[in-house]
Amino acid sequence: MSTTYRPATINAVEARATVSGSKDGGLDESGNPYYFPNASVSIGYWFDNEGVPSSNWDTFFTAELWINGKPAGKKQELAGSGPQTYTFFAHKFPEPGAYKVEIRGKNSKTLDVTIKNRPVEEKRAAQ
Repeated sequence: MSTTYRPATINAVEARATVSGSKDGGLDESGNPYYFPNASVSIGYWFDNEGVPSSNWDTFFTAELWINGKPAGKKQELAGSGPQTYTFFAHKFPEPGAYKVEIRGKNSKTLDVTIKNRPVEEKRAAQ
């Protein structure tokens, strides 16, 4: 059987610090997440397995990462077990600002990612 590639049906997207427990971001006063420049951020997404079993090694689902309307990455993933599969793109945002992040496949889902400068730590004088 030959390998096939089909655009993934994107169910949902999210952004998280790539390393669990990372100090590369935080929550603002409203509880919205933000990240620091050059920190690795996971842009996670769930896609529909469309009835393809995890034992099928010939069907790949494709998705693209777009940031502010420009392509930033591509993935090809096999279906996982269950009705949908989770995977992610790791991306570093170089500058502070608001970014429109989009995962494109058969459809697309978007989210906004906020990047803020790291707070300046005051150095204490030796006593």
